[in-house]
Amino acid sequence: MMKILKEKKRWFAILLIWLIVAAALSGIAPHAKEVTSPNKNSGLPERDASIQAEKALKEYFPSSEGVPLFVVVHDKNGLKEQDVQKAMLNIEKAVTDADKDFTVVPLSKMSAQARASFFSKDHTTFFLPVLFPQGLENKMIKTTMDDLKKQVAKEQPSNLETYFTGPAGIAADTYEMFSKADVVLILCTVVLIFVILIVIYRSPLLSFIPLIGAGITYAVVDRLLGLMGKADWFAIDGQSLSIMMILLFAVITDYSLLLFSRFREELEKGLHVDEAMKNALNFVKEPIVFSGGTVFLSMLTLFLAVYESYRAFAPIFAIAVAFILVAGLTLMPALFAIAGEKSFWPFNPRKRAIKHADKEKFWHKFGRFITEKPWIAMTPIIIVLVLFALMIRHVNYSFNLLDSFPKEMSSIQGYNVLNDAFSAGEIAPSTVIVKAKEDLTTEQITTLVEKLNDQKSVNKAEIQGNPYAENHQNVVKINLVLNHNPYTEKAFDDIEKLRKDSRQILSDSHINDAKMLIAGETAQNTDIRAASHGDEIRIIILMTVLIVIMLGIQTRSLLAPVYMMATILLSYGAALGFSVFFFQDLLGYSGISYRIPLYTFVFLVALGVDYSIMLISRIREEQEHLPIKDAVREGVGKTGGVISSAGLILAATFAVLITQPVMELRAFGFAVAIGILVDTFLVRPVVIPALIVILGKFSFWPQKIKHGAE
Repeated sequence: MMKILKEKKRWFAILLIWLIVAAALSGIAPHAKEVTSPNKNSGLPERDASIQAEKALKEYFPSSEGVPLFVVVHDKNGLKEQDVQKAMLNIEKAVTDADKDFTVVPLSKMSAQARASFFSKDHTTFFLPVLFPQGLENKMIKTTMDDLKKQVAKEQPSNLETYFTGPAGIAADTYEMFSKADVVLILCTVVLIFVILIVIYRSPLLSFIPLIGAGITYAVVDRLLGLMGKADWFAIDGQSLSIMMILLFAVITDYSLLLFSRFREELEKGLHVDEAMKNALNFVKEPIVFSGGTVFLSMLTLFLAVYESYRAFAPIFAIAVAFILVAGLTLMPALFAIAGEKSFWPFNPRKRAIKHADKEKFWHKFGRFITEKPWIAMTPIIIVLVLFALMIRHVNYSFNLLDSFPKEMSSIQGYNVLNDAFSAGEIAPSTVIVKAKEDLTTEQITTLVEKLNDQKSVNKAEIQGNPYAENHQNVVKINLVLNHNPYTEKAFDDIEKLRKDSRQILSDSHINDAKMLIAGETAQNTDIRAASHGDEIRIIILMTVLIVIMLGIQTRSLLAPVYMMATILLSYGAALGFSVFFFQDLLGYSGISYRIPLYTFVFLVALGVDYSIMLISRIREEQEHLPIKDAVREGVGKTGGVISSAGLILAATFAVLITQPVMELRAFGFAVAIGILVDTFLVRPVVIPALIVILGKFSFWPQKIKHGAE
């Protein structure tokens, strides 16, 4: 007994260190979701035209600064004047009482003509704009919004429907939605992993060990991110935390299964538990380090993104992957070694080795088929994958975040009421700001409005109130409504054309030495489209080169990384193409989020390479004493079960995102799950082994094959 305790002493020490770190962080740091906050400048750099326009708007028209909330009041039978007046006074009082820093448009004090633009033409709907202070965390917005809703509801006429929408209303609902969804997400993930492990391995303890290790690691990562978020090191959003949690549980389970498989092999040789674990760790160390290192470096490439929504992923996932890698090499071996042979209960690995000594397993049979008929096995798969990859050409991108949210959300209902009552352009109008060197005359401003109205893309350009900035007669603003829906790419094209033609428009208005800026959501989305497209090209190229280099170091080959990366890119293309087909053609969605292609690439390629590394690592090990064809057969046979199990779990956990209320997460989870399944069951066990056999002695060029190719 003392000998066993002595041998397990270092494993207990490793476990204790992890538990102490987790406990210490839980005492000093908040949960990461408690410090979520929106990206600065909507994720765009300061130099972008839309951000410069927003800065000018805040500088010269400070009453426009803040996070907008639209309180929407609706009566399907038509608004009555006494109800309108009572509702306006009630809302204004509730806002004023809620916080002195809130700014509310005093509709009740305006003339009927002045407030006409806030009422729909059929007089069934009006909205009252409120500005929340800048810089509030989403949790604070949610708390404030709840209080405001209660106060408004007390005195609001019963026949009126009241909604709270706009950026502030959506932020509050989003925080609540993710808070509830995260609980469901983690429960579904844990239950799913447990059930799959029970079904595949029929060992209760084996099913618990990866979950225990993932739970401890998640406790450390979550609190560490919370500490960094609280210190304002970087912005954290709810979607990235949801994906991070899925990634952590899935990848730690993958590493656990790889370790478990080799641990069982060593025990089957008759080795003692401690020695078996040391040997197993020595064998799996290289594939875990290279796969984890590849994912880690891939996440770091996101630091080079211009768009902050992409760049903000980098620290969150780099930190998570770093701890996943450390856990895979320390915590998970410790848990398995402490459990010992009980990990396999009710099975005994030593008896299992004797029972199945002469029995050829499924994956060995499968490997034999691939090595004997590589062209027949590989060709139909490549044809199908290429056909699905070609569907990417038909993708439509959505830049309206609201399209991702569930229709039953209160803020989305309010937005839809506004959308039905007003034109889409009126809900999200743009603001033209002209800054000249000399004071602008009324005639110049009137001519400018006329010239803007002459543009084919403009539905309406008008002056609301005093166009001049306070104490600046050389700065004016004009309200601009576009013809196209302000969240569509046609509207973005219109903004780009207006920017391009701005000098000519100003010249035709007899305004010289001036600059025209356009502020608003459409202008911001125009810049987001440009930034996203540039980031997509940059990150995909950088990640591809980086992974090829990592694969070259791991395989010690120049040719192997090329065909391995080609198959991974084919899996990605097929997964994205099939997702486009599924959501656009089958389900009838108008498009998918513009962020899906890059998100899917980063995770699918970074994770998909893991299984290729595990397979190639085993083939190279077998190649030391076997001809190349036999090495491939043994590699497929000995890794087929564990990699397929790991891939199934990884795909299933990402598929859990399909249960989330946000459409963007559903599409992302679906695309990654499909890609992992393709890579796990088609590319990794069929295409890559077939290519190695076909290439023969050149498979790992310029290495020399010790035993030659059959």
